[in-house]
Amino acid sequence: MIESKIPSLWQLRVFETVARLENVSRASQELFRSQPAVTSSIVRLEELLGVTLFDRATTGTYPTAAGLTLLARARRILGAIEQAVRELRGKVDASPAVIASRITRTQMRSLIAIGESRSFVAAAHKIGISEASIQRAARHLERNVGCQLFKHTVSGVTTTEAGSVLAKRMSLIVSQIEAVTDDIHRFEHPKERRVAVGVLLLDPTVLLAKAIRELNHKFKDTRVIMASGGYDALLQKLHADDIDIILGILKHPDYAADIVEEPLYTDKYFVVARGNHPLTRRKSVSLDDLRRYDWILPQRGSPRRLAFEQIFSDASPPNATVETFSLSTIRLLLAESDMLSVLSRTELLSEERIGLVAGLPFDVPGEGPIVGITMRKGWEPNEIQAAFLQALKRASRELKE
Repeated sequence: MIESKIPSLWQLRVFETVARLENVSRASQELFRSQPAVTSSIVRLEELLGVTLFDRATTGTYPTAAGLTLLARARRILGAIEQAVRELRGKVDASPAVIASRITRTQMRSLIAIGESRSFVAAAHKIGISEASIQRAARHLERNVGCQLFKHTVSGVTTTEAGSVLAKRMSLIVSQIEAVTDDIHRFEHPKERRVAVGVLLLDPTVLLAKAIRELNHKFKDTRVIMASGGYDALLQKLHADDIDIILGILKHPDYAADIVEEPLYTDKYFVVARGNHPLTRRKSVSLDDLRRYDWILPQRGSPRRLAFEQIFSDASPPNATVETFSLSTIRLLLAESDMLSVLSRTELLSEERIGLVAGLPFDVPGEGPIVGITMRKGWEPNEIQAAFLQALKRASRELKE
């Protein structure tokens, strides 16, 4: 999104203060700015968004309907910044609210870019400012929060552990700021009757299919839009209101404090192979049997990879010759070879219906991940979204039976 089309943190802070106090004069006193400066900031914000945010009267300044829409978003953004500062626990005397009020959007974007680019030069190029500007923004942010956020390595400058956590939080907040204009547009032009679902790779297809059928039966004029991707990418979409919920394995990372997770069921993992694989004819399969074949696995650290490592925790593991999250790639490789892989029960149910993949008679130790729904804190579903959530819950109960 073009930077000039995005409200600044200062504009959002001024707007929230005026809306809360319903008075420009009192807002100017709280913000330690002149009354004309506060008024000018509101006017520029209204011009930027193309809407009237306040009704001015002799008794005060009151948010319009569009203003109330923006107010909810602004409070989430400003609250998220303050929460990020509070959890950072830097060594400064100022309160988290004061520290948060000093943070600028340029400082946030600089922190994110440095963490991703690992050098001031590359980060400056990434966000379109000079190297001197990004260094200045980075150091000001570091001094403000009272915590070391950057370090020098052999490959260049990067973020410390604290800096990386803060960068992830700030990345989500930047997504919310960029979505402000879309919020106002949606207010003037409401969405169609639809549900937008972010689905983690690999997806619980059976669960989705049941819920979609139920929703379409109840509401003929609705659409279900699905966006697949990794967790962080979908979290960005969730905070930007591009999707309503995320469906998949619950993760709740520390940097996503403003989300709510609702468990649906605990999944289980299975060793899988093509439908006519030699091991499918066995009544039981041993570790030695599994070690004879090459495996298809996701990258290290993923839940299915951890399940694989648990299987061979007391024995040498077999070769993992392919690493991928793509279910279509796994399906194709399994169907055309003797390779093995690990899938969850819901993934296996989907594949068994096609007939290309079968579960082997081997008990994978330990419980699988918890599958559930991730939502924004304070999100209130409309009639269509609420019906879809209920359909998901009913479908998940059937899977547990």
